[in-house]
Amino acid sequence: MILSNNMNTVKIFALLAFSAIQSVSFAQDRYEDPNVGYKYNQKTIHNQYPCAECAVFDNNGNDLRGFVNTTKKDAISKAAKVADASNNTWGYVAVKNAKVPSVNKKGDLDYTQSFDVNEAMYLASGTEKATWWARECNSPKGPLVHIKTENSDKLSIPNVKYTEMLHEFESKKITLVEYYNGTYNQFDYDFLFKNYILMPAGTIKDVNTYKNIVDFYNDFLSKFSSTSDPLIENKSFITCLAVNNVKYLAYFNVTNNKLAGNLEIADIQYDRDRDTVIHNTFKKLTGKTVFVYGNELFGMEKKMITYGRLHNIKLIRRKTTDSKLFNDEK
Repeated sequence: MILSNNMNTVKIFALLAFSAIQSVSFAQDRYEDPNVGYKYNQKTIHNQYPCAECAVFDNNGNDLRGFVNTTKKDAISKAAKVADASNNTWGYVAVKNAKVPSVNKKGDLDYTQSFDVNEAMYLASGTEKATWWARECNSPKGPLVHIKTENSDKLSIPNVKYTEMLHEFESKKITLVEYYNGTYNQFDYDFLFKNYILMPAGTIKDVNTYKNIVDFYNDFLSKFSSTSDPLIENKSFITCLAVNNVKYLAYFNVTNNKLAGNLEIADIQYDRDRDTVIHNTFKKLTGKTVFVYGNELFGMEKKMITYGRLHNIKLIRRKTTDSKLFNDEK
């Protein structure tokens, strides 16, 4: 019991230390001018925080309560499917971005400066939960913000701070993040989760496909001895998987010692579509060495080789039957 308490204390101090570092880094680029407000990277930002009540329940339905009411059944069903398929070793989070008015120093709403608020739902130990977060001054790299509201009964499921979600998912191998519109800040997920895969809502139309996704990427993850290895810092990964004639492609970069991935459907109907998919994928990769993983590459292998030569990218082909670890490649 003493060991457990000490471990929890270490985790809390680690989180506080990370937040402090985050705040110091942010402060270096921001200062407060009493005449105009906050300055961030020379841009005037009048208000520091969003309206918490608006974020939760008072934004004409474009709030956390509205997201829960319209999406809960679908999101929780998917979360349960992912947990079952992975033997509860994966996480699933449904997220939506909403524009919310800020609050000025007098406490009044300011609709001229809106904030990007992220509304989320997930399942932890069989319990449905909701949370939200934003960034201070609405800066993409500003400190994370969650302000408690008095009206806790406004939602049909518990509304918790994002740090609770962070702790509940820290032991997961990987987290699927399904976002319900096209706006997201990848820096958020670099902080909140271990390894993760972002995907647009509706990417996986048949919930039974989650089992195929989990099995394939568990095998992919097994090819790493560690994601915190300096040997893979400058490497990226493209993975291909076909399920019931649907072609899925995911690319991964290594960020903050974790795999940051994006999953999408590879829309390939004509040969020219392969060029589009290859270009759109490679331009998002950060590594100069790219592993291409999977048994089926949807007819893109030769075009990938040509693209790699033209752009001085080292390509390494790996099939699921290959036993060599990614970390072993010099």
